[in-house]
Amino acid sequence: MFIAGAALAGIAGCAQVKKPAAQLKAAAVGSRFDQVGRVRLYAGEPCTSQIMFDFHVAGSMVWLAAPRDETEILADAANEDRRVHILGKWRRGGKSNCSYVEVTSAELTR
Repeated sequence: MFIAGAALAGIAGCAQVKKPAAQLKAAAVGSRFDQVGRVRLYAGEPCTSQIMFDFHVAGSMVWLAAPRDETEILADAANEDRRVHILGKWRRGGKSNCSYVEVTSAELTR
């Protein structure tokens, strides 16, 4: 029993912890954002109430806020694990380290 427990502890110790995607460096407030990637529903506590999605592109992540029409497109993309083309503008939330993209257009891609 002791040997089995030790073996399981050793295996668990070797498991790699998946690191969260790095936050993409924010551009100046108001500057354009134009990227293609995958979107996920935001599961954390946002730094501003508008943030509803995580956008993953090239090993990085950006928070997204979107109006109703684009929210429906983004929710479909998240549920279907589809790529999406995002156009928007960089914004800042109330906290100094809170940058996100306000989506102006979202389009599913292949």
